Amino acid sequence: MNANASPFASFWMGGYEGADHVNAAGHEHDMVAATGHDGRLDADYRAARRLGIRCVRESIGWRLTERPDGSFDFSRVMRMALAARRQNVQILWSLMHYGVPADLTLLDDALIPRFARFAGEVARTLAPLCPGPRVYTPINEISFLSWAASATSDMGPAGLCGPAESNDSRISGYLVKQRLVKAALAGMAAIRAADPEARFLHVEPVLHVAPGDGTDPDQCALARSITSYQWQTFDMLAGRTDPGLGGHPEALDWLGLNHYHSSQWEVPSEKRLPWHLRDPRRQPLSSLLGEVWRRYRRPMILAETGHIGVGRAAWLHEIAGEARRAREAGVPLQGVCLYPLLDRPDWNDATRWHRSGLWHLQKPDSRCLNRPFARALLSWRDSPQRSQGDRAGLLVLLPCAWEDWRAPREALLQTLPHGRPLRVLEPPRQAASGPLLRSHALSPAAELLVLHGRDGGGWAAAPTQEQLALVREALRQAGRERWVCWLAGWRGDAHPDWWRELQGDGLILQPCPITPPRGDVLHAARGRLPPLWPEPSPGRRAAPHSYEGEEIAALLRNVPAPRLWLSAPHPVDGQRVRALASATPMQHLVIDASPPADALPWPPNVHWLGPVHDSLHAALAAQVDRVAPWGGPQGWAAPNATVRTDVEDTPPALQAAVRVVMAMARPTGTRAAL
Repeated sequence: MNANASPFASFWMGGYEGADHVNAAGHEHDMVAATGHDGRLDADYRAARRLGIRCVRESIGWRLTERPDGSFDFSRVMRMALAARRQNVQILWSLMHYGVPADLTLLDDALIPRFARFAGEVARTLAPLCPGPRVYTPINEISFLSWAASATSDMGPAGLCGPAESNDSRISGYLVKQRLVKAALAGMAAIRAADPEARFLHVEPVLHVAPGDGTDPDQCALARSITSYQWQTFDMLAGRTDPGLGGHPEALDWLGLNHYHSSQWEVPSEKRLPWHLRDPRRQPLSSLLGEVWRRYRRPMILAETGHIGVGRAAWLHEIAGEARRAREAGVPLQGVCLYPLLDRPDWNDATRWHRSGLWHLQKPDSRCLNRPFARALLSWRDSPQRSQGDRAGLLVLLPCAWEDWRAPREALLQTLPHGRPLRVLEPPRQAASGPLLRSHALSPAAELLVLHGRDGGGWAAAPTQEQLALVREALRQAGRERWVCWLAGWRGDAHPDWWRELQGDGLILQPCPITPPRGDVLHAARGRLPPLWPEPSPGRRAAPHSYEGEEIAALLRNVPAPRLWLSAPHPVDGQRVRALASATPMQHLVIDASPPADALPWPPNVHWLGPVHDSLHAALAAQVDRVAPWGGPQGWAAPNATVRTDVEDTPPALQAAVRVVMAMARPTGTRAAL
């Protein structure tokens, strides 16, 4: 038997939140019960399997299982095992998910033999119920638990009663870490004695810390020191450090790495490096996984990852792209676990729910699939490899940041590639150093190329030869030598010459509607697109209990009916808004943009929502009476020029526009000189 062969039933996995600690307020957590999962085991496993998730992480919960008299209640664990078997789903078992029995703390000497006894009983209970090999995580996230118990009050009476919410990452919790590593090793021995086939998955965060000031040597040293804390647990388990704890190389069986948007931050401020703003100091996940592989040479999975709100689908695309990049570089990554599968309540405020699941929970006994998140998962499940062939790629040059592009982005990503790679290049972003290019997966076939550097700040100047060289290398790595260049929203005052460096197999021009380009670019274009996209369809009505429905209901809470949604152009013409408000005094105008600077107060029937994410547009259309589309450079169409709010996805006009783009992008047999 190959010890490194994957023991997992599927590459895509999911985890059910199982924290069971007692918090600082004395609240005894049981996340499996709080999410209603314990009463819906068969239904939850079946729903996950239908999406291709045939391997899930579950927490047994030491605190919840050991009774005061020292006996164990494994009734819930047995129900999980039997339900998983009925649904043909594999469970990866976490034995301790932060909580300990009430008479123990994380520094008690008695914790080690007590945990070993518990672990042995778990293995004896599950061995006859679960097909082998069974996979166990003795203690979930030793590094995080040690830090939280030492630097904060989150772990309540079991911790060291640190200051509440200090969030000081200079504290590693080393004493707690030593005790938990020794307990994990003792637990492994007990499990192996009861179940010789058992495999072990040690789950720890993988992270990056940057100095707030990269020129300050003290901050740089501090960042390196804190980053190194992530290796302490694995090094102890392997016997590389503190060999007296009993660690040995064979203890590192499989590695599970956890990574979220908050897993990268700066010191000494402790501010997170914003993922949604594409902070160039963030390190690609593939690079972090590569570092783990070079250090330990052990097979691994991404054991926890996920995001919140409207960012869930985009985060999955990014993580899936990085996972593919890591595998292509030789990292033995054998799985990605979406965590949590179900929305969950906050650890310190049970009334506040984290909208981070693949399923939205309006209440614990309800489930509503987050469709953008699910579509992203299915796109990668069904298309894990890069597109192959000799068809020319499509390179889109944007006039603005990807997030600000007024186009039906999700629909375009779903329909544009057609077996060819798609790369999107936005204007350079200002950074303290550079130049640097980061690639961010937008779909299995599409990536966003973001240039960072001192010469950033848009297309105010033509990109330097050094920046263009970075772009050429990114295109080369995409596996195509021929590219069709699409100038999206190209302005008359844009630099009309540098695009020739990337033109390749031809040029598609989509002019800016306000200041269209002139000169050579008009003659060079193989074809042209209308300056404005067809208005996106509102799509199907979102269920009122869905995440999208709840978000829009909150946005419109103070907007009376009847509501008219003015699908906002960019930039917004304030005078046009006032004219429409005056012409329709009985209509409440809802605008998905921030208000332009204006000294005068806005009419009472004008309501600015701020930018609304694409994934919420269908829900917005479902909760208004009419939608007025943007009609061109002069402003909105007449108030009676509205569209229905119950039409199907992807309107014919958009489908026609996509067909035009793809027809223009057909390869001509000419090789690009990149």
